[in-house]
Parts: sequence; C-alpha cells; structure tokens
Amino acid sequence: MCAVCSVIFVDAQSFSSTSPISVAPGLGSYHPQIEVLNDGKAGVLWTDFSDKNIYFAKHDGSNVFETPIQLNPAGFDIQSYTWSGPDLSTEGDKVYVVFRSDGYETGHIYVVKSNDNGATFGDTVRVDQNLVGFGQYPDIAVLNDTVWVTFMDHDAGGLDPQYVVARSADGGQTFDTEVSASSLWGAEACDCCQPEIIVNDNKVIVLFRNNDSNTRDIKAVVSNDRGATFTDMFSVDDHNWVINSCPSTGPDARFLSDDIVVAAYKTSISSMAEIYVNQYNLQSGSSDALVQLMATGAANQQLNFPQLDTKNGVMGVVWEGSGQSLDVFMNTSSSGASGLNPDNAFNLTEAGGVQSKPDIAVGDGFFHVVYADNSDLVYVQVTPLLSVEKENAFEIEIYPIPAKNMLKITSDLDVNEVLDGFEVFNMMGQKLDLDYEVKGPEITVDIEKLAQGNYQFVLKTKNGMVKGKFIKE
Repeated sequence: MCAVCSVIFVDAQSFSSTSPISVAPGLGSYHPQIEVLNDGKAGVLWTDFSDKNIYFAKHDGSNVFETPIQLNPAGFDIQSYTWSGPDLSTEGDKVYVVFRSDGYETGHIYVVKSNDNGATFGDTVRVDQNLVGFGQYPDIAVLNDTVWVTFMDHDAGGLDPQYVVARSADGGQTFDTEVSASSLWGAEACDCCQPEIIVNDNKVIVLFRNNDSNTRDIKAVVSNDRGATFTDMFSVDDHNWVINSCPSTGPDARFLSDDIVVAAYKTSISSMAEIYVNQYNLQSGSSDALVQLMATGAANQQLNFPQLDTKNGVMGVVWEGSGQSLDVFMNTSSSGASGLNPDNAFNLTEAGGVQSKPDIAVGDGFFHVVYADNSDLVYVQVTPLLSVEKENAFEIEIYPIPAKNMLKITSDLDVNEVLDGFEVFNMMGQKLDLDYEVKGPEITVDIEKLAQGNYQFVLKTKNGMVKGKFIKE
C-alpha cells in the first residue's frame, strides 16, 4: 500500500494537511477552542449542547486524542452555544478554563484549573461574586499566575450590557470585585458577541463589539495598571456596520509584540460579509496594517467567526465561509498582518456537509486546527511547505502505510540529483536522529526504534523543501 502526500497549493504558498482526527465522537462539537500546552501537545475545549457539559481532551502526540475530561460537576449544567462558550488560557503546566453555568439570568461565571498540563482539573471557583445584574460570555487570560476574566454584566434591570474584568492574584483561587471596562466608550456592548481579553507585562486589553445606536464595530479598552482600572481606548474597526440585531460574532486578538496587537473580526460592507485583520500599534496610536483575509471577488458569502494565533512571528487565521456548503478557510503570514495576502486564502476542508466554528493554535513548525464537522469535532495539523512552487514540486510516494521497520520514499526524479538533506520530526516538531540511505529515486529510512504514531519528514532540495507524513505501526 502506498500514499501520495496531500498537498494544498495556493499561489506561492503550499501546505500539507494531516487526515482529520475525530476528537470525541458522540460528545458534541459546540464552540471548540484549542491551545498548545506546555508539553507541546494540543488541548481542545468544547461543549455538548445535548447534555450541557463542558469537555477537555489532549492530543496524544501521535494520532489520537486521550479520553475527554468533563470539567463541570455532575448535574451542574453549563451554557452551550455554537457561537459562544468556554475559553482556556495556559501558562507553564497550568491550564485555566472559564465557563458559565446554565440559566440566562441565573447562571454564573466559573473557573477550573489544571496544574498538570490538563491531565486533571480542580474544583470550580466562582468569579462573579459581586454582580448587580448577571454575567455572560466570559473570556480568560493569564500571566505570571495572575488571572483575568472578562464577561458581560448588566444593570439591576438586566439592561445596559457592559464588559467588566475580574482579577485573581492567587492563581484563580479567589477573584477581586470586577471593574468596569467597555463603558469607557459611552455606549452599550453588543449584547451577545463573545469578547477577547489579552495581557502582557504592561497592559490588559479587552476587545469587544460595541453597539452605538446599532452601529456595531469592534472596539478596545486598555488597562495600564494590570486590570485595576481601564483608562485608554482605541478603535479596531471603523467600518460602521449598522445592523438592528446582534450578529453574534466577536473579535479574536493576540499581542504580536509588546506594543503591537493583531485582531481579526467580521464586518459587512455593501451588504457583503468581510473579514479583516487589523495590526494596531499602541505606541503610535494608529493602525500599521488593515488586511482583508479573502480576495474581493472570491466566494465571500457566509464569512464568519475568524480566529487567530501567533507564535515567534508566525500568524495563522481560520474562519468559516461558503465552499461546498460551509467550509473552514485559512490564511497565514510570517510578517504580521501585512503578510496576509488575501489571494493566498485557501479552503482547508473542501468537503461535503458543514465544517464550521474553527479555532487555531500555532505550534512548532505547523498549525493545530479544530472545527465542528456536522455534529463531530475534528482536529488536523497543517504544515507549510516553504519555497515550493507547484511547477517545481515533484511527486513522491511513501510505502508501506503504515510502516513497521523500514520506510521507503520514492520520487519521479533521481533523488541524488536534487537532495540537500533529509529530516524526520515527531508531531510536536522535535527533530529525530534516524539512519537513511539514498539510491537513485528512492530513500530508505530505518524507523524500527520509533514509537507508534504519526511523523513528518522534510526533503531539502535545491529548489526548496518538500514535506510529507507517514505512520509507524
């Protein structure tokens, strides 16, 4: 049995995607979120609408997910929406998860914490101890064991939705009284759009969709004293989207550097859905770049729910849009928002049925992506194939699949004439020292000492790099 590497070509970019892995069949797929944990493995968070539970599962570093952990106590129902839900943040071996219990006016905001990279979680801690109204749509960030949670509060009558921030200085054991944040803009917060909170050594920033007399653009408020007060603000989005009801889609954001914020969001221009990434410079107080994620004239229908992540200057953005039905689209950059060429956006799933609500985390050398596939929750890894044009790439075949002791890679060229190097990596991006032999069009690799699982290889050629994957049984 042999297999040809699966490669997606998009102009000068090319990507290899692993086969989709089902995360937890039968346990729902609402609002998936993903982070790379301290051990290099992906952790996925989601909810099941039918049983009102929240689950967390870890990728095992090869080709399956470990048994999911239910994070809410038995009989303790949680709020579950497709477009909004729990959030997680990591620091070292700690994983923090925030969620809301069920009941629109009676539910509360809670945090649970893991001290062992998501292997186990502690008891729930209530965040919203001092509310006047009721809390909604929480989001979480952590730095130096200080935890910040933002969520929507209301007045005593359940009106005037505003985002507030509660801070814990003891690693999530107790939370201070929440402080006002979004009201700095002098309007309401859009009443059912998920927010985003990001932190670094100097600033705490809450990004949210504002509602100024039905003009619903993305705004930000800034704290310069670690979340004690919010005194500064800036506009992420000035497209003046006027819509009479909440669109139920909020921003996602990260620090690209200490003073540079990148934020992705949906808007509408001339009744056409658009998704943008804004790179905002906090020092200059202005935008460095505002980039549309998909080229004008492309299939822009149903664009929604953008999510992004950055690491070491690499940025990945995913969103849902119209393909065969709904599909997951992706764009990447290694030079900030200005490097997000809209012509390079590509359909990652390109399949029948509905693939939606994606999230992304940047790993070491590849991207982790999770999304809902109809009622299933699916995970893939996407690897950029650097410096390879379609016309310069050569066909390669890998056999046997799966392989036990020896792996053979053949091409339609004499490998000796183009090979500059050969490397093998595990799925956490760690380089492995393996013996291999090159004869004509064939490379033979000794994989006997490898553990069972999925691996990637890189053929370094005179024209660039070609990457592929194989399975060790």
